[in-house]
Parts: sequence; C-alpha cells; structure tokens
Amino acid sequence: MSDGLVTKDLVQVDLEVASTGELFAHMSHMLQEAGYVKESFGDALALREATYPTALPTQPEAMAIPHADAVHILEPFIAPIRLASPIPWHEMGNDDVTHPVRFVFLLGFTKADGHVKVLQDLMIASQDPEFFPRLASAGSAEEYFSAVQSIQG
Repeated sequence: MSDGLVTKDLVQVDLEVASTGELFAHMSHMLQEAGYVKESFGDALALREATYPTALPTQPEAMAIPHADAVHILEPFIAPIRLASPIPWHEMGNDDVTHPVRFVFLLGFTKADGHVKVLQDLMIASQDPEFFPRLASAGSAEEYFSAVQSIQG
C-alpha cells in the first residue's frame, strides 16, 4: 500500500483506548514526536472528525479513516492501527449512525486530496473476504505491517 507512506514505526497493534478522543490524543502525540505532524494536528483531527465522521460500514467489521487538513502535516503518512477493543465511531456521511471500530487507518497528506486514492484502495481491499481476518489474526506489529503492505494500490 502506498510505498513509503506506511512504516513499521507507525503500526499500532491492540492499542488500548476507550474513545476516539483518546486515540487522537495518543496518535497526535506520537506523530508529533516522530516529526510527521504539527502541534495543531490533534485538535484539527478531532474537529474534522466531529464535522465529517470517517467510519465506513465495511463487512464483516467497520473501519475508520480519519485525517486532518494538509496544513497540519509535515511528512505524509499512513498509520495502521488495530485497537484492542472496538470503540464507537460515527459513520461517514451519516453521523446519526455509529459503528464499533477496531481497524483504523489514520492518514496524513501534504496535498488536500491525498486521502482519496488510499480510501479507494481500502474500499477495494475490504471487498476481499480475507482482508479483515488477515488484519485480525496478525500476532505482532510486524505481521500487521505485512498484512497492510499486501493491500494493492
């Protein structure tokens, strides 16, 4: 998936958080420390998600693809995250509906429409009946990284 955008240091496996707010705080701190985002990223991410939710009702499990505007990004990235337990997440285009989300692909792009191609690739991958089981069964960050790398695009 998107050569160079997914790196092993951004993979989070079985991350323990209770809400999107906790997830965003953890990831924005980590990404800022690693030099991927500006200090403004965390607040921008939370605001964008509140305005434009990003959970997708994929089957057999929903996934979310949160991102902030390009002005908050220093280096482009894709951070693949598997949560220890699903958290409620509002559906993209229908924020009256929530889904339990365990798989998150946090995106950061320096171009305004950079996320569109990744979204398309993830939607295609989610059609594969082995996609979510492969992500779910990864026993380590290394295996999860390999499973994400297998996504075409």
